[in-house]
Amino acid sequence: MISSLLFNFFLILWEVLYTLIALPVVLFPIHVTTGFLVCSVRVVLLMLRLLCGVKYEIRGMENIPRQPFIVASKHQSPFETFIFILLFRNAVFILKRELKWIPFIGLHLMALRMIFINRSDGIASIRYIVKLAKMRIRENRSIIIFPEGTRTAAKQKVEYRPGIAALYSVLSVPVLPVALNTGLFWPKSMLSIRKNPGKAVIEILPPIYPGLNKDEFLKNLERAIEEKSNELTTEKTSVAN
Repeated sequence: MISSLLFNFFLILWEVLYTLIALPVVLFPIHVTTGFLVCSVRVVLLMLRLLCGVKYEIRGMENIPRQPFIVASKHQSPFETFIFILLFRNAVFILKRELKWIPFIGLHLMALRMIFINRSDGIASIRYIVKLAKMRIRENRSIIIFPEGTRTAAKQKVEYRPGIAALYSVLSVPVLPVALNTGLFWPKSMLSIRKNPGKAVIEILPPIYPGLNKDEFLKNLERAIEEKSNELTTEKTSVAN
């Protein structure tokens, strides 16, 4: 409990310090801003390991295509967001619009040309996602999306939103399913008091290539992510027992 509180205190201070110091960086090219962000994330993950004993392992690196792609990931924790910043450095996150208005941090996200959406816009938001995603793919950048649209607890299942199917159909690039069990170690709230020591696993699964219809694609994607995520959750539980 105390270690988690110390980490949360550090996270707040570091966020304020980093965003103030690195604020001028938003005027530089994207690769410079990304470099600063990567360094910041490395510090956060180091402190998470030192204070809370939380580590991580990435499996399936061989499945990452060389061409631009779409990452479709389970979303249980802020943990995987930090890791994805390191792993997919040239990628663009699809984020809720409210993050744009966070002081200083919003400026960094806009400088990195992330895609912001208003979930209440319905079909209009999907059209907007597709439009900007096309532009980012043409810039040789990949897209990161959480198909459930929100963070979920470990073993919790939420219906996948239609945005991922629209991107798959229109962009004609591979979709990279990602399964994980991060929620067992860092629950879904950013400042969750409870952090559980251990090694989280993020597993990159074989890509789903263009050519399937919408229903086939969603069925294959959901089955791959959910089955492997449940397996990883069981794996951790078994080790703990």
